[in-house]
Amino acid sequence: MISLLSDHDHHWQEQFAQERSRLLTALGELTEGGVVENLQHIGSTSVPGLPARPCIDVGLCVWPFPLESHRQAALEALGYERVPGYNGAPEQRCRHSTDDFQLCIVEAGTEFWTNHLIIRDYLRYNEDARQTYSKQKQEWAESGIDEAAYREVKAQALRRMLDAAQRWWVSHHAFAPVEAIASELKEFPCPWYISGGWALDLFLGRVTRVHHDVDVVVSRIDQLALQEHMTARGWKLITPFEGRLEPWPPRMRLELPRHQVHALRDGAFIDFQMTDIEHGVWRYRRDPIVIRTTERVRLRTADGIPFLAPELVVLFKSKNTSDKERGKDQADFDEVYTHLEPECRAWLRWALTASDPTHPWIDRLS
Repeated sequence: MISLLSDHDHHWQEQFAQERSRLLTALGELTEGGVVENLQHIGSTSVPGLPARPCIDVGLCVWPFPLESHRQAALEALGYERVPGYNGAPEQRCRHSTDDFQLCIVEAGTEFWTNHLIIRDYLRYNEDARQTYSKQKQEWAESGIDEAAYREVKAQALRRMLDAAQRWWVSHHAFAPVEAIASELKEFPCPWYISGGWALDLFLGRVTRVHHDVDVVVSRIDQLALQEHMTARGWKLITPFEGRLEPWPPRMRLELPRHQVHALRDGAFIDFQMTDIEHGVWRYRRDPIVIRTTERVRLRTADGIPFLAPELVVLFKSKNTSDKERGKDQADFDEVYTHLEPECRAWLRWALTASDPTHPWIDRLS
């Protein structure tokens, strides 16, 4: 039988803050050569008004994942032991010997991490959802079920809650994440463009789904100006290379195959993509024969936010270069391709034919 739940205790937030400091000291932040990209208070103890067992869930977003042996040893030195059954994707779990803390360790950039935060924030903002979940938890705790059964019914309830939480996220945030990044780049003296799924939503004029971060394209020739601008505003910059994430040294130019910079500040994240734009011509990084004149590369919203033309965004989404499932790319294509102007559809069809002649999207663009 599981232990009964406790009323919410405001001291849980203080305990989390203290443990956060210990964990960051042991593992280090990515921007300082460590492995932690983000560290958040998650689970029921992070939601005021929600009853919980007095074990604080700590979300650790790390790279590389799973944790390497010496990082695991650092946790063991703090009193953490692995929880059986959580040794790989999508998460590792560790529990403190005191039972006061549990770590949920996930890979940076995954939907699994974002979903934890969306559900937490949904329960914080939505009183009806919080009361319903609170009642369910009390009923499960009083029913006499064992620990394994409790974990399963709770996981099922959270999976059912996710759809509603994602809809809430879309309506609650709207375009605010993009507007915040546009404010950060307002004084940047070089061209920049919102890219990725957000660019498609700016093109459509509505938010179609949850976005895990904001992608921004800048010209490779402007990279040091970007570094200076973002550093002056307190952002810390790291760059992926050969399976690692490394701090970007001042005044060091990034050459291919490096084309990405991650900017982090106070839990916020921007994914900058370096693109090749010179002499009025944009070139597709994956196949330089595919080009577009710069006047066709950038569009603007009515409020003046620049974004990458949708046919270019879809071209990048046509090829999955990660080892993760990318169903959102197909969903984005399905959402946007019928809205493209005839010339843009024709260009995209040509670009796909030139770079990937067997791609299934080609026939749908006819």
